[in-house]
Amino acid sequence: MAKLREFHALAKSIIKNSKGEVLLTALRRGFAAAAEAQKNQVGTTIQQKAIIFTESRRTQEYLFRVLEQTEFAGKVLLFNGTNNDPKSKKISQHWLKQHAGTDRISGSPSADMRAALVDYFRDEAAIMIATEAAAEGINLQFCNLLVNYDLPWNPQRIEQRIGRCHRYGQKFDVVVVNFLNRTNAADLRVYQLLDQKFRLFNGVFGASDEVLGAVESGVDFEKRIATIYQKCRTPEQIQFEFDALQRDLESEIVEGQRDAREKLLNNFNQDVVEKVRIQSLDYLDRFEEQLWRLTQYLLTPYARFTEREYSFALERNSFPGETIHPGPYRMGKNVEDANTYRVGHPLAQRLLAQAKGLPIQTGDVIFRYAESGKNITTLESLRGKSGWLRCVHVTLTAFETEDQLILAGVTDSGEIVDGAQCRRLFDLPGEEKRVGSLPTNINTTLEDMATWQIQEFIDSIATKNGMLFEVEMDKLDHWAEDRRASLKGELDELDETIKETKKAARLAPNLPDKLEHQRAVRHLESKRTETWKNFDEASREIERQKDALLDEISRRLEQRIEQEPLFTIRWSVA
Repeated sequence: MAKLREFHALAKSIIKNSKGEVLLTALRRGFAAAAEAQKNQVGTTIQQKAIIFTESRRTQEYLFRVLEQTEFAGKVLLFNGTNNDPKSKKISQHWLKQHAGTDRISGSPSADMRAALVDYFRDEAAIMIATEAAAEGINLQFCNLLVNYDLPWNPQRIEQRIGRCHRYGQKFDVVVVNFLNRTNAADLRVYQLLDQKFRLFNGVFGASDEVLGAVESGVDFEKRIATIYQKCRTPEQIQFEFDALQRDLESEIVEGQRDAREKLLNNFNQDVVEKVRIQSLDYLDRFEEQLWRLTQYLLTPYARFTEREYSFALERNSFPGETIHPGPYRMGKNVEDANTYRVGHPLAQRLLAQAKGLPIQTGDVIFRYAESGKNITTLESLRGKSGWLRCVHVTLTAFETEDQLILAGVTDSGEIVDGAQCRRLFDLPGEEKRVGSLPTNINTTLEDMATWQIQEFIDSIATKNGMLFEVEMDKLDHWAEDRRASLKGELDELDETIKETKKAARLAPNLPDKLEHQRAVRHLESKRTETWKNFDEASREIERQKDALLDEISRRLEQRIEQEPLFTIRWSVA
């Protein structure tokens, strides 16, 4: 899913004016930001589509007149509750004629009008100016620039607007531009609440949804904002009332979030939990939790841990001879009173290096599902069962260097434990015990399973490399076509100029003029000869680059595979 981004630099500086220059600046910069977000997407064409939301028909019509006098003339349409303007009617008539006799036509004039306008926006127009009528019921995943010309006070209405573009099928980041009157203290506080408390402009559909779900009614919030606007006359009054509103919101949001998180963690499968972004001090994502458990295992003799806050402080140095900050360390976001502990932290990197160097012998690990507090559907079938598991580190060096951990598992009854199940076992708390030697038949089974998975990995890399090769060749072919077209256009232009100059020479009234035109013809013919040379050289250079690319790929396709067995364990799930 695409990310959601706010065009902060513009949102902080925009003030509405009567001439429309600010709107034009917003669109131009917004289109530039959208194009920047799209340019690294392989195999896509940069799209320039913007939807502008307004609160009134009068503002909508004003913006339409402004944009029709700019470079966007003829590329703007309106969307509102009636759509009785001439352009909308013409679009609707053409759409009905185009889809006559098909099931696209519903028979409802309003529904057909909406469908016609959306199709026209997708295929023809660059800008749709819409009232709140477009905030629900239409899909605009082909549009990724949204302008809130009038920013509503109800956060749920803003979310609905963004949801028109930021939905399933959107391939790019959604750029949101918010108009804000910086001279109005109340407007500034409303925007602050929407941005910082509701987190409407900086999330991927987890952050703002989680907050909005905790607020009982966006309408009530809107009414409270309206009351502040009506009764406050000084900046001090505005500050006092908004501070009170913010305190009320914070307690309501925190309580609602806590309830939502508990329901999510207790009732949903762990795969779902991990896909929803939960910003909380009492929840870590999968990789953070694994790092936390590893850190506890290696630093328990050296540090004092506070489990609830995911924090610790070093009581003595675990790496003699090195300078290590004693802490405190804390995992999570927005850590201000401690060192933020994450995978990239130098201490974490030292611990990971130490862990990778530990010798691992064949052992017996009892994984305790009941104590995990998680719902992991894929492991339900393994509860009460035992078996064997092997982990192999594979490095494939070819077009690029790729690393993969291969996990092969089998139950005592001979059932295959797939890679996803094997990985999920390590999300459970466990207890290690010593065990005897690995049976020969089990060793053979695990070797065969690992070999099969390694081959699958090699095949997937080969497919990926094939796609990368096609992309590179397409880029080269497109560049070659553009280069040839440019040179050919120059040649055609020279030929036309030579033709016109020869004609002028024939029609010249006297010998000096004829001589002058013939000299011009000779100069143009010399230039054409040079251009032909450039065209020929460019063609040869293109072929040389293709040959070089093929040679480079051929060299890099000489695969080198390294395998490092990491461990084999006997497992059971209690």
